[in-house]
Amino acid sequence: MRMRTFTSLVAGLVATVAAIVSVPLFWVSTNVVDEDGYVAFSSSLATDRELQAAVAAYIADDYVQRGLLPASLQQTAASVLTSVAQGTVDQPGFVRAWEQTQRSLHTSAFGDGSGTLTVSLQPMMQFIAARVGSRLPISLDVTTDIQAPVGTSADRSRLRQVERSQTYALLGLMVVLASAALCLVSARRRTMAVAGLGLGALVTAGVLRVATEIVTPQLIDRAETLNPFARQVQKLLLDRASASLAAWLGWIALVGAVALLAGLLGRGAAALRSR
Repeated sequence: MRMRTFTSLVAGLVATVAAIVSVPLFWVSTNVVDEDGYVAFSSSLATDRELQAAVAAYIADDYVQRGLLPASLQQTAASVLTSVAQGTVDQPGFVRAWEQTQRSLHTSAFGDGSGTLTVSLQPMMQFIAARVGSRLPISLDVTTDIQAPVGTSADRSRLRQVERSQTYALLGLMVVLASAALCLVSARRRTMAVAGLGLGALVTAGVLRVATEIVTPQLIDRAETLNPFARQVQKLLLDRASASLAAWLGWIALVGAVALLAGLLGRGAAALRSR
């Protein structure tokens, strides 16, 4: 009997550790490595007013640097572009243009390229420029693609390291399921095993929540060395990632709490029947 209890306890611990490793891997494989998943995840960034202003400022600066816009008009152009972007954010084409830029960023991150991590701003520029009208004294050339840096080569290397996250996540899930099954089968009291697995789910959610709160600010601090546009993009992505993972952890904690309560109630009911 003691061996069964020991086996069940160890299996429960293994399931908890495997879950702590697997949950973030699943999130990364779903929302970062998968292109469609990343585009859907990042589409909410298009409505952020600070990001819209950063995009407009970067575009205006690029036009000045290429000699297509007088320096005296840079602030005016940035203001007009920001106003247009914020005024057309509810139009379907705006979000679609932003999603096209995000596909270019995903390609830059996981394609065969090297060096700086970049994003193409041409889809956004074409959408905004078409709606500028007569608000600027000059027309804006949108035939040239604007490749804006949003990360360093080190960022690209770190992203490449997570490309196999789906494989590792699936292996982790197999370990979680096998260990949880062994925990239940080996337990002398199934109700306590259920409660133990529920507690493990709560521990998983708690540990990952704390880790997220520690890691996210550190990653945001790294972005301070980038240009304002890249810094804004990375900050928003990290904020959204933290919130998205927190939502996952909320569901895991809820399931864990229900399992813990059900196990304890089941154990209490069994004790009453045995009297």
